[in-house]
Amino acid sequence: MAFRMRILVSRWSNSNSNSVVFKRRFSPMTWYNQKLEKSPLVVKSITTGALFGVGDVFAQLISKAKGDPFDWKRTRSATIYGTFIFGPLAHYHLNFIDWFTRNKLKLAGLRMALVKMVIDQFTYWTPLANVLYLFTLPLLEGRDTGYAKDNVRRNLLPILKVNWMVWPLVQIVNFSFVPVAHQLNVALLVSWCGFHS
Repeated sequence: MAFRMRILVSRWSNSNSNSVVFKRRFSPMTWYNQKLEKSPLVVKSITTGALFGVGDVFAQLISKAKGDPFDWKRTRSATIYGTFIFGPLAHYHLNFIDWFTRNKLKLAGLRMALVKMVIDQFTYWTPLANVLYLFTLPLLEGRDTGYAKDNVRRNLLPILKVNWMVWPLVQIVNFSFVPVAHQLNVALLVSWCGFHS
């Protein structure tokens, strides 16, 4: 089987030989890292979609008044957005800023983490990612473009203000200690309890 490594060990005795099979325990992290190494874009996209969906479920459970119906359309939209839009874009964004700071700017350590954070938070990425989220989610829920534009106008600035109170520090830690292949996961895990919802 793909998930288990079998090692045959032969034991010889006077009367016969017995085969003993030792099975290595399945490690979800090892399996995930193997898949991530083979298909980083696909794995990050699926992971992002799953965590966006789970985050939306938790956000609804926490914020809904007792008796309010659960909005599965919203959860579906968040999952689709995470899988097909945010996941791929974030994959390329994080790889780009890693390449840019390492290869073009020749930075390392804390200086590299600080420059990555500034690029991530205060140039194109954070404003664009939030505009895209605020505009796309209503469309995926079946609303019109007028509603989506109004959603961006009403919510972008308050979201960016809260974002900039939390994310610069998170991203400095993330960019300092986490390999680039897992930086998206760290950001998703920090936000999965409904930061986007």
